[in-house]
Amino acid sequence: MRLGQDVLDASIQAYVGIKLTPKFGRDVQKRFARMPEIQLLCAVSGEFNYVAWLRADSPDRLNDLLDEIGALEGVERTTTSIILARKIDRTG
Repeated sequence: MRLGQDVLDASIQAYVGIKLTPKFGRDVQKRFARMPEIQLLCAVSGEFNYVAWLRADSPDRLNDLLDEIGALEGVERTTTSIILARKIDRTG
C-alpha cells in the first residue's frame, strides 16, 4: 500500500468466515466467483470452510453482499469482521 492510499480508497473491507453444509463447496465457490466484491477466497482449516476478503463501496452494499452470501444454498453461517485499520501490510 502506498502512502495516502487509505485516503483515496473509501471502500469498506471485511473478512468473512463462511461455514458450509458438506458437499456444497464447489457450487458455492462458483457463485462466489461471480461476485466482484470478493477480492480473495481461501479454503481454511478449523471452524470455517472459507475465509473471504470483501471490498464494498458502502456499508449498504456490504450489508447486501453479506445477505446474498448468507442466502446461498449450502451456506450454514457467516461471521464478519470489518477492517478498521491496517497495522502491517506487506502485500503491496
